[in-house]
Amino acid sequence: MQTRNRLRSDPRRERGQRSSGIRASGRDAEKNEGVRGPYARGVQRRRTLLEAVLKIVAVEGVGAVTHRAVAAEAGASLRATTYYFSTKEDMIREAFRFFSEQSLEQIDAISRHYRDREVGPEDAVEMLFKTIEKEWDNPNTSWAAEFELILAVAREPAFAPEYHAFQKRLDVGLQEMMRRIGSPRPVVHARIVLAFLRGFELEQLSRPGRRAWQRKLRSDLTHLVRALLTHRD
Repeated sequence: MQTRNRLRSDPRRERGQRSSGIRASGRDAEKNEGVRGPYARGVQRRRTLLEAVLKIVAVEGVGAVTHRAVAAEAGASLRATTYYFSTKEDMIREAFRFFSEQSLEQIDAISRHYRDREVGPEDAVEMLFKTIEKEWDNPNTSWAAEFELILAVAREPAFAPEYHAFQKRLDVGLQEMMRRIGSPRPVVHARIVLAFLRGFELEQLSRPGRRAWQRKLRSDLTHLVRALLTHRD
C-alpha cells in the first residue's frame, strides 16, 4: 500500500531514526506537544490508536486485534485505522515498537538518577523495583501486553526484529547495571535477573494484589542480587 500520509514512515528515514530497531514515536509526540495543526493532531491520533491496540492485546490477546476492534476501542473511525495502518500486522508491529519505546523511556528516566554517582546492590534493587512498579502503573507497558507480544513473535517470526531490538536494549542496560555494582559476570548475571523478572511478572499475573507482589519482589530481588554478587564459580 502506498504512503498516503506524512506520518507514515519512509523506510530510509526510519532506519536513520532508530539504531536498535525501535522508533521514537513517543518522543515525537512529546516534541510536538507545543505544535498545533494537522501534524500534531495526526501524531496524537496515531498514538491513541496504538494505545488501543495494546489495551486489546492485554485483555484479549493479539488474535483479537482488528481494524474494527481498534477503532471501537480508540473511539475512532474505521477509516482512521486503515489510514495509519494498512494491515493487522502493521498495527501489531507498530504497537510492539510503541510498547518497547515506552518501556525503555521509563527505564531511562529511572536510571538517570543513578548515572553520575557510585551505586551498590541496594541501588540496583531499587532501580529494578521502580521499573517494574512503573510498568504496572502504565497501561502502555502492562505485563499482560508484553507476554502477549512475545507469544506473537513465537507464532509469527516476522515480528522478531522488533522483539530482538527491545531485548538487546534490555540486555545492555542490565549488563551495565550489574557491572557497576561489581558483578564478576555481568552478561550472565543480567540474563539471570531478566529471566527472574519475567518469571515473577508471569506468576503475579495470576495473583492480583499490588501490596503482596511489591513486598515479595523487593525481598526476592535483594536476595537474588546478593547471591549473584557473592557467588564464585
